[in-house]
Amino acid sequence: MHQTPMGRRTVLAAGLGAFLPPAPAASNTPGEREVAQSIEGAHEEMFRRFLDPEYGTTYDYAPPGGTPLLPTPQECRELKPNALAWWSPIENGGFFGGLYLSALSDRFRLARSAANEQGARRVASGLVRLARAGGTPGFIARGVSTDGLTHFPASSSDQTFPWFYGMTAYLMSGIVKGNEKRELVRLMEEVADGLQRNAWRMPCDRAGFGHFGDWLGAFSDANTTLTGAEPHFDAASRLLFVHLALYRLTGKRAWLDLYRQRRDERPGEAARSRLEICAQGVEYAPPGTPARYPDHPPLWTSASSQAALLGLLRMEPDPGARSHYRKGLDANAARAARYVDRYQGFNNLDQSAFEHDWRFLNELWRPQSSIQDAVRLATTQVREWHKRSPRKVYECDFVRDPLFAAWIVNLAGNRASTAPARSQVLKALTHYRWSCLHTSHFFMAECVYYSGRTHAHLSKP
Repeated sequence: MHQTPMGRRTVLAAGLGAFLPPAPAASNTPGEREVAQSIEGAHEEMFRRFLDPEYGTTYDYAPPGGTPLLPTPQECRELKPNALAWWSPIENGGFFGGLYLSALSDRFRLARSAANEQGARRVASGLVRLARAGGTPGFIARGVSTDGLTHFPASSSDQTFPWFYGMTAYLMSGIVKGNEKRELVRLMEEVADGLQRNAWRMPCDRAGFGHFGDWLGAFSDANTTLTGAEPHFDAASRLLFVHLALYRLTGKRAWLDLYRQRRDERPGEAARSRLEICAQGVEYAPPGTPARYPDHPPLWTSASSQAALLGLLRMEPDPGARSHYRKGLDANAARAARYVDRYQGFNNLDQSAFEHDWRFLNELWRPQSSIQDAVRLATTQVREWHKRSPRKVYECDFVRDPLFAAWIVNLAGNRASTAPARSQVLKALTHYRWSCLHTSHFFMAECVYYSGRTHAHLSKP
């Protein structure tokens, strides 16, 4: 696979102490150079194995010594293994690619090298492809098949918001200018206009199939399943971020007016305004336990909403509203901090099985005519997937969850409430042997690292 040229390790290490939150004194806390070298190793491994060499989209998993088996165009059209692409290597292109682009944009801001620009451009090109792959306004594809175009029809909130977040970070990084920037801003607004016409529900790219995620009407029924109401905190923070980011990028007063209206209104049956919901934050479902919607979403799927709060804090001119976003950031960071030390459960010598050929799931396949059908099928398939791939569960528990928790902590900045977790964050970033991992969840290590370097100063309300 093509490997993007890397910047010098010494550039990354230089001045690290000025950006990373200070860790409590401890003899076994990793030093600046050790952390920087570990992150550079993670960066190289991501570009070596987990980015499509031609299209720039991200993979969910790949063999340590090879490339993943992608669904063919025909399998995508036939909805195999399922219409959501769940358990395939192209399940989370918008989700992982968007968050990874935010880290690469921070990397470029801190070291403006040609290599860092090239890396960010590569991932951005994949996200642009995902936005242009479908024919339904507002649709963001999860990934593409070997032809670079064919895709599964179901997207989700967890694909769509990180797409907006990553593109916003990229457009504000200084990498793109002039006509190129205007075209990408126009693309973002086209996606948002499509969602707005669909009442901010994430559409499927197949007529009559339904939607998967709802930012505007998420508050109408607290007992609906994944295919209906969004977690309240996620819906509020994501909707507000997209509105305010579009105002910042386009300068159009209509987006600002809509932002203020939706910030202060009490949606649906909610007793609080969206601003008050953001201030409350969210109670994450403890890693390893089932999510309980709408109030206890999984930590890793909700983590991007913490990033939404940080974006809102930076863009919001009203001090009163900013204090609400700061309160939510702090609450979430304190709740996530207790899960960072789960990295200690990962043994780099573990040899449990990971089944990379996902096609055995087709033995359970059945036709799907709606998003509800797809969720039911995928839920059945995951039981067999976990039996065949205990290593996948292992990496989710002890790589994905602690790194996403660390990101939530670092996004809040250098706060006294999360001080005890800081040494654990640094230890987590140096604990893993990246080359032995099967899943790409470790891209989050770069998100953690660069958020620590760029946001550590956010210590004041």
